[in-house]
Amino acid sequence: MKTELLCWFAAHRRSLPWRDDPTPYAVLVGEIMAQQTRLAQLLPFYERFMVRFPTIVALADAPLDDVLAIWAGMGYYARARNLHRTAQIICNPPNTLANDTHHKPQPPTPATHTNDNSHTLPDIPHTANGIHWPTTKAEWLALPGIGPYTAGAVLSIAFAQREAAVDGNILRVAARLQNDPTDIATPAAHKNATAYILHHMPHTPDTIRLFNQALMELGSLVCTPTTPRCTDCPLVGYCQAHQHDRVHLLPIKAAKKPSPRIPMTVLLIFAPDGRVLMTRRTAGLLRNMWVFHLVQGETLDAPAVREYLQSQGYSLHKIEEITPLGTFTHTFTHRVWEMTGFAVRVNENLALTDHHFRTPDEITAGGLPSAMRYFMM
Repeated sequence: MKTELLCWFAAHRRSLPWRDDPTPYAVLVGEIMAQQTRLAQLLPFYERFMVRFPTIVALADAPLDDVLAIWAGMGYYARARNLHRTAQIICNPPNTLANDTHHKPQPPTPATHTNDNSHTLPDIPHTANGIHWPTTKAEWLALPGIGPYTAGAVLSIAFAQREAAVDGNILRVAARLQNDPTDIATPAAHKNATAYILHHMPHTPDTIRLFNQALMELGSLVCTPTTPRCTDCPLVGYCQAHQHDRVHLLPIKAAKKPSPRIPMTVLLIFAPDGRVLMTRRTAGLLRNMWVFHLVQGETLDAPAVREYLQSQGYSLHKIEEITPLGTFTHTFTHRVWEMTGFAVRVNENLALTDHHFRTPDEITAGGLPSAMRYFMM
């Protein structure tokens, strides 16, 4: 199986910068970006990010605002915050993985791997340019925002360790190869896929690095969710679902509950000098990002906006104009914001609590979340 898969991968693999030159830092950044963003969309972001933060030290030393500004437009900003914090932890030797208070709590884990150790694992150095990288999956999982997929991807691709990196593509491929009816959203399906991959994973460093990548690529290009191209699949002879004519039925995935829809009124309050009133979110979605003034849970019309502004301290004669900006729906992972926007021009520089007036250049330089960009245009 592994021979057919790797031969196919050699002929069909796509060029990705963090996999073509799999340094630990490049793989870490690339795989975190790839979790929630399509490859075609993320590549320009990846290139800009690596120019601005070419090493993990550069990332660790940068202010969080700079990281969020480069990330702006890609969404899922917790990834950027966690990546920044992870870089700081890895680059700070006294702040070890065992005693850092920001880490996710982890149960005690033996230092030895639980996968097949019948072959000697390659001795890939985990110290480079003065940076000591985590050496075990447990250490990686202790870092902010690092889950089993990212830990497995970095360890297998960058360090040639026999660890599974189970993403959605691999879950689907493994379910079909095994004819596994387990709901792929469950831990049991992840466990089944992990065991299957480790059973078939090769043991030489070069092939270890490629095996997870090849399975991901197979799921992305051939074993797709709705129109799998079984005649082009190098593993069709091993596929239990194909043999039982069940490819179209797998994987099993329970229907998702619809995301809550939250009404939101977005106010672009312009001062006489053209600056716009903004605030930095301190919790929830878009945390640490600069946003316009938000009235959450309400869809206001122009008269209601005027009344609301009065309640915030703007007297009637200070409000010069209220202009509708239309509506826009932005979908987050588990929430949908149904936004209605207004441009409000006032004739005084009254900044509401925890708000600041910012120039258009400052807004652009600081990175404007995509949820807000529609109204700025």
